[in-house]
Amino acid sequence: MNKKDKKFKKMEEEAAKPAVLFDFDGTLMDTDIAVIAAYREIFDRYNKGMEFTRDVESEVLTNVPEVMMKKYFPRRSAAKCVQELLDYQEQHLNDLIQPMHGVRRLLSWLNENGYKTGVLSDRSQSMLELYLKSSDMYNYFNHVRGNDTDRTVELEKTDITETAKALGCDHCVYISDNPENLEAARNAGAYTIGFLSEHSDTLRFVEAGPDFMTASMDQIRMLLSGEPYWLAYELAE
Repeated sequence: MNKKDKKFKKMEEEAAKPAVLFDFDGTLMDTDIAVIAAYREIFDRYNKGMEFTRDVESEVLTNVPEVMMKKYFPRRSAAKCVQELLDYQEQHLNDLIQPMHGVRRLLSWLNENGYKTGVLSDRSQSMLELYLKSSDMYNYFNHVRGNDTDRTVELEKTDITETAKALGCDHCVYISDNPENLEAARNAGAYTIGFLSEHSDTLRFVEAGPDFMTASMDQIRMLLSGEPYWLAYELAE
């Protein structure tokens, strides 16, 4: 190894660790069963149970509630329907929401190795904290950021940059099973990891262009313990 290689090797070894930020639904937690059950309740409540087909089940897993309520309940208040959906899930379905396979191992490793961690979600702050605490996951994170605005997009690049800044990090790794969120994180200058869950549409991930794709939390740990690829990425101002 020549002097130049040794210099870069030393820089890599001494480089500050990135913030590691997670999406919530389908990345940290398996919420599919609870989401489908909550939507089925709302459809039944308004006498539209027959319309809740397998295709609609798939649709509710890939669209924000506001969009679904406007589409299927156009004569009702979308905001009211969304609140009914969230209330039902909070009151009846917490036990159906479980951590994704391998995520506890990854979070424990990140904590043990000095990484700052955060979770970002379009869920309300109170619900996000409730789910994390009820699953004994809350203390893994240095920062928890929900969405208490009326926006319908799931993530904006400022969510990434502001969270990384709050954690005191100049670099960021973002992990999500949502292609749109991955694009927002990429625009923010983060190193992006597409987490392919069981229901993932691989083509949509390819189009989103994440820097790495995997279906394994253990592979994410191996990636982070290897070369510091995130050093080539700078967060947007």
